[in-house]
Amino acid sequence: MRKKAREYANIESVISETVEVKGDITSQSSLRLDGKVEGRLQIKGDLIVGEKGYIKGEVRVTNLMLAGKIEGNAAAIGRLEITATGKMYGDVTCNLLTIEEGGQLDGTSKMLRDKEKPELEKARISKKN
Repeated sequence: MRKKAREYANIESVISETVEVKGDITSQSSLRLDGKVEGRLQIKGDLIVGEKGYIKGEVRVTNLMLAGKIEGNAAAIGRLEITATGKMYGDVTCNLLTIEEGGQLDGTSKMLRDKEKPELEKARISKKN
């Protein structure tokens, strides 16, 4: 457990449980989400979605730890971790995928090859709905 805590220790921004955002979020640093977001997230850092966190939209991050719920596709250049309380409804693309017992993934998964990582990192989230 200590190793995981260190991997996600550099959180600079927090969206608390009482906050709801409708719109896109772009960040150059890591973020913890305990509230609700309807929109696209592009995070050049780690994203932790807490147990009460909810996202409806596309997600692009460096690493993702999901303890809440995402409805939409997610892409992580590195690790995508679904905890025992996490629910992912959409397709995932990542380098490393872990799902704890009890975690849910309702979608397809694609593992990145080393040569694909730079394309994902440069890619922008599409403006299509």
